[in-house]
Amino acid sequence: MLFKLFFLFLLSINIYALEHIKQTYYIDSHNINSTLFFKNKKNILLYTIPQQSHSLRIKRQQLQQLLKENGFKDFKISSRYVYFEINSPINTAKIELFLKEHYEQKYKKINIIDIKVRPRAYMEKLPKNYTIDIRRRNHLSKDGVVSIEDNYHKKFFFNYLIDANIDVVQAKNKIKKDEELSKINSEIKTIKFEKFRAMPLQYIPTSEYQVKHHIKAHKTITLRDVEKLALVKKGQSVSVWLNNSGISISFVAKALQSGKLNDIITVQKNNGKRLKAKVVAKQKVELR
Repeated sequence: MLFKLFFLFLLSINIYALEHIKQTYYIDSHNINSTLFFKNKKNILLYTIPQQSHSLRIKRQQLQQLLKENGFKDFKISSRYVYFEINSPINTAKIELFLKEHYEQKYKKINIIDIKVRPRAYMEKLPKNYTIDIRRRNHLSKDGVVSIEDNYHKKFFFNYLIDANIDVVQAKNKIKKDEELSKINSEIKTIKFEKFRAMPLQYIPTSEYQVKHHIKAHKTITLRDVEKLALVKKGQSVSVWLNNSGISISFVAKALQSGKLNDIITVQKNNGKRLKAKVVAKQKVELR
């Protein structure tokens, strides 16, 4: 048993010591040196990107062989190719500011730590004047594509990545279908911004929403998961009001349908007569 634990310990140390070669590297010159992968080891020139090019793609097997030939070991390359891109000498501050303002407009409770913007192709300079555009649903993800358009209607595309924390509403425990969303069954949590399938709720509403389906505990709740709270539920007794020429009449009836604010539902009087009524408040309707 002790030998097995010792073996697992050695294995974990070995895995931890492995240098993981990334899929993409951004560099400032045409030279690709070994210190790009191994910071504290000998510096050897491995490749040179041709002067007329600004990127290079190398097969995993080719890079592995070259590194081993130069005495490097304890590394791992997971991707089929390793890419090297020369950084464009451009100032992307204006695009970064646009993204910051765009995300802060969409999310009222977001803390943006960093924004990285890179052109999808090498650029010597940015146009003097340009407009910025972003795809409609990009704000649901931490990364995406943004474009600029110059005065001659030429477009340039950029990849971006946002590092941010965001406040969201999560289920404390399992929430049943049609249950009202409240502080009893949900809470605010700060999470790392990754990707959402729909806009997350960022505040806990009061008497505003109910869930459309069962929600698992600790799940982030989005607008797709909720709907307006039903003020009247099927089978409930409701107050029915009739206003006519300044005279108000009310009586109690049974709701035959559930309804949200301003919905038209059917109610049934004690004598069995059915009427159409408009939902105006909790367990209260008005005759049409």
